Amino acid sequence: MPAFRFVPMEVVPHGVAPCGESDLLRLVELAGRTAYKSEDRITDDSARAFVLMLKKQGHLSVLEHSNVVLSVRSKVTTAGHEMDMAAIVASIVMALGPRNSFHRLCLTPGPRPESFAMAGSVRSWIETMRVMETMNAPCHGFLARHLHGLFPSLFESPNGADQGWPLEVSLMTEVEQVDLLRKHPTTDLPLFVMKIVCDRGITHELVRHRVFSFTQESTRYVNYRNRGMALILPEELQPFYDPEREVFIQESSPIVEEWIRRAEALFAWYQGDVERGLRPEIARDILPNLLKSEIFVSGRWSGWEHFIRLRDSRQAHPRIRAIAREVRKYFESIDLTIDGTGD
Repeated sequence: MPAFRFVPMEVVPHGVAPCGESDLLRLVELAGRTAYKSEDRITDDSARAFVLMLKKQGHLSVLEHSNVVLSVRSKVTTAGHEMDMAAIVASIVMALGPRNSFHRLCLTPGPRPESFAMAGSVRSWIETMRVMETMNAPCHGFLARHLHGLFPSLFESPNGADQGWPLEVSLMTEVEQVDLLRKHPTTDLPLFVMKIVCDRGITHELVRHRVFSFTQESTRYVNYRNRGMALILPEELQPFYDPEREVFIQESSPIVEEWIRRAEALFAWYQGDVERGLRPEIARDILPNLLKSEIFVSGRWSGWEHFIRLRDSRQAHPRIRAIAREVRKYFESIDLTIDGTGD
């Protein structure tokens, strides 16, 4: 019979969301399968079918762990015939309307911008294109044609003609996005993805950062009777725990014995409810806040910067502060720093 165990927290940076279709599909699949703990079903060619299944069923939140950044440049180079990029961006912003908040648009910095970039998750683009098509927006055909050309698995070929603008469209690479962010922080184009292993109490704090996107291990669908129950190691047990061997050094300590007794009682209750026919989504009522939960969190630099400033603080819960410090270390490793070290 599977048992319970205590595990430490962990922050696993996945870095900048990939720009190419195949890598994008693989990341979305990994996030989605984490919710159901079905990572063992990932194969070399399973990502496309899995993501298209999510799209068909309308489970679009998982598709938010993606970032499609279009880089648009003028083909016209003859003096006096350059495209007015500011006017094109203005027309797209007008077509976006209230959906502007789901995207990032920026002109190339400089006195005479010759290009612009437009970013958004796959979910944002799917929903935006539907709205633009309904509105018969002038830029719909242009954007739809290039999205289909770059991501044929995710975006359908447009029915009508586009504007025929003399513009070149390509994907801005992850390196280009981060380089631009370092020079001009307001561009905020790249999406940074983290996998965080923590307790469900802390995930409740994480999801309050609503500018982020989340996909979390589901207690509705995961049957812990079959796979065992993991609890995040509480602070008062850390002095007794060997993280390398994942065992308690002094298991006979009264405080360790008390925690083990509590965990055994809770797990036995859960197992009993499942054995007598309750579905995991009902039996989960007895599971504690300390239950280990894996959660994918994706957000742009502005959101992560706010997260670090707020959570790397003495006023924050010690576990979410530990997470914030690990997130800070990641960004420092790619030369994105925040003044101050928390109070």
